[in-house]
Amino acid sequence: MDEEKKNVSELRKGVLGTWLVASYGIAANAPIAVATLYFVGLAGLVGGAMPLTVILSYLIYATTLIVIYEWSKEIAASYGYVAMIKKGLGSSLASFTVGYGYIYQYLVAGTAGFGILGIASFIYLISPSIASSMPWLWAAIVIIVTIEITTIMWLGVKPGGLLNLVIGLISIGFLIITSIVLIAGAKNSILPFTAVPVNNNWALVLTAMIFGVTTFGGATTPIGVAEEAKVPKSTLPKALLLTFGILGVGLILNSYAQTIVYGINNMFNYANLPDPMIVIYSKYFNPAIVYMLIILVAFMFNSSALAFATSGSRMIFGMARDGVLYPKVFSKVNKYGVPGNAIILTGIVTGALSLISGYILGPLEASIFLITFGSFYVALGHLFAALGLIVRKVKMRTANIAKHVVIPIISILLYIAVIYFGTYPAPAFPLNIAVYAAWAILLIHIITYYVIKSRFPDRIKKFGDYSL
Repeated sequence: MDEEKKNVSELRKGVLGTWLVASYGIAANAPIAVATLYFVGLAGLVGGAMPLTVILSYLIYATTLIVIYEWSKEIAASYGYVAMIKKGLGSSLASFTVGYGYIYQYLVAGTAGFGILGIASFIYLISPSIASSMPWLWAAIVIIVTIEITTIMWLGVKPGGLLNLVIGLISIGFLIITSIVLIAGAKNSILPFTAVPVNNNWALVLTAMIFGVTTFGGATTPIGVAEEAKVPKSTLPKALLLTFGILGVGLILNSYAQTIVYGINNMFNYANLPDPMIVIYSKYFNPAIVYMLIILVAFMFNSSALAFATSGSRMIFGMARDGVLYPKVFSKVNKYGVPGNAIILTGIVTGALSLISGYILGPLEASIFLITFGSFYVALGHLFAALGLIVRKVKMRTANIAKHVVIPIISILLYIAVIYFGTYPAPAFPLNIAVYAAWAILLIHIITYYVIKSRFPDRIKKFGDYSL
């Protein structure tokens, strides 16, 4: 009976090697989709200094990566941030309210907002006429993509990893090669790597970095599949570094390539185009390359949804295994070694959320709304993971001043700034509702924690302790 119970609540071990673990980070970030859409907002803030901002954002996000890298050598758990915060701060309240809050990055911002609605929005941006001729198309895309990624997740963690790896490497290879071609034919300059394009307004550059850091969001997503990796505490750290290195090369190179060919002084105009990367590629490449760009962006949005949903289902599985919030039925593993019931719940939640929000706001506005909501919890999760690392290393008297104190403090300050500037002044309606809702749900988390604690004190005390 004990052996049967054990099999029900354990994921299949040793399935993913370094590259397949890394594939989940590459897919979640979706670099070619980021280059196509995120760079528009960044250029609107800093114009021709976009490459400088991307590099500085990369260096700042590196502090986050180092924090998670250090944790990955100690923690291998499906509910990664829950376990990190519990081990670092020793607080079930913090691990429940903040660590579990990261599920909103996985399901709300990542899967529904960026992945599923990202595809639907992208189709309309490419051809606005589709919105009037087929106004229902976005909903059909949501349903199809939701069913597809749920099916792939159900069949095991390896098929999703292989799909993510193939699409991810092709898209990054495409990004790097086309960027080099653009750079080779351009009149190159060092100016995009300085603040000269914004009249040396460093305050503007530094403020833009708060937005720019999200360019590398998703890079730490592989922690969700840590339990399914080969030698997790060795494989996961290497996968995180591999992911971050690949993303840096592709995105930094492309930010410079687009800037230098469109014109350093024209980048504020670039920000006013609906699809500037497609406009640039249409000018410098033949239609086959442009079509390939469009196809890869769509596929990467799909892979991103798959990667985030996979980590979200593991968060649900981990909490159910601890007997907190989710019933034990969601800790059951199917014949493919993955949490089948948690995967089905993930599909239902993300599909319904995408359809409801898309119907109310339209797919593009809904995408931005959900990403704004989930980003609050991303910042909160990273902030407490960094704080927990400092506390644990100092308490254990194993602290390296640079890695375990200075770098986490920089990360903490960054995310305090993200939360502050994301809240005050609040963005325009309806995004202000997303911000207020995030704070309200944080309060609900706290209330829920004390309700669960009063009913199941032993469970809540042990919550977040699981790790391989």
